[in-house]
Amino acid sequence: MKIYYVYIMASHKRVLYIDVTSKLEHRVWQHKHDVFPEGFSVRYRTHKLVYFETYSDVVTAITREKELKGWIRSRKVALIDAENPKWRDLSKDWGKKIAPLPVYIPAAGNDRDRVSPDPSLGKERRAQDDTSDEHFLLEEHKHFFLLRLKSEDSTNRLTKSKVLALTKVICNLDENPKPLILTGNKNFFSAGADLHEVAALSGAQAYEFAKMGQALMNTVDQFPAPIYAAVEGYCLGGGLDLALACDCRIAAPNAVFGHRGAALGLITGWGGTQRLPRLIGKGRALQMFCAAEKVDVDEARRIGLIHAIAEDPVAHSITMATESMCR
Repeated sequence: MKIYYVYIMASHKRVLYIDVTSKLEHRVWQHKHDVFPEGFSVRYRTHKLVYFETYSDVVTAITREKELKGWIRSRKVALIDAENPKWRDLSKDWGKKIAPLPVYIPAAGNDRDRVSPDPSLGKERRAQDDTSDEHFLLEEHKHFFLLRLKSEDSTNRLTKSKVLALTKVICNLDENPKPLILTGNKNFFSAGADLHEVAALSGAQAYEFAKMGQALMNTVDQFPAPIYAAVEGYCLGGGLDLALACDCRIAAPNAVFGHRGAALGLITGWGGTQRLPRLIGKGRALQMFCAAEKVDVDEARRIGLIHAIAEDPVAHSITMATESMCR
């Protein structure tokens, strides 16, 4: 049975942060390692887990989260005092098996597939090409995995075979969790689902197709280490669903986002209708869905769809991933 946690993080000055998650250890790790550079935890250093509750129903958990957020501060403090009077960090002993690691920085020039060490840190550990087929190229580096989507036409469409392959490989990475960077090429992160496959689906097949896509997005969402989407070019439909399932989205200046299905009489069944409103608000998400609107990188940043703009989003994601592992 899946468990949902309503939790409270606190800073040394007792600034409070309340949220809900099904992966408490993973989420606390994100807070402690400042995964989101402009997030609340970074600004206020809310790095201590001081309180949490468990629920078996996600709706009940979300309702409780909203209830706690609506309380006045003194009532929240009283709740914590009753269960954790010394405000101990309840996660203090979590993750101690992870030893400190040396800091690696992105290589200079155009070689973005490797990381180069600080010269004072000794010999570089080169990336290993673990898996390569028609769907993706996976590399293992010392502090992260790099997974590049690929296809013969370079659009990185999420065909059924590609979705199943990605689900399998990311599930396998779960056994050795460290940050994962998902990216495409300079013109396409992913153009989304293959419309030829979609058009041929019967009602029952469409249901299974939706479940298949949701399984991939949930695998990404529940991965035990941060996943970064490094986006260049078009990120559309199911490709946007994939980016939304990641913990952090870094975009190049040429990035374009959108759910274009409404123009074809379609709507995504892969989780985007839930994740996008949670991220940018219901009204703005409805506008993107119903108007089949394409959003450029500046607008995406303004509405909170992405976390940062970078000329080289892969290198930027590598820096974030390695720094988070080495703190």
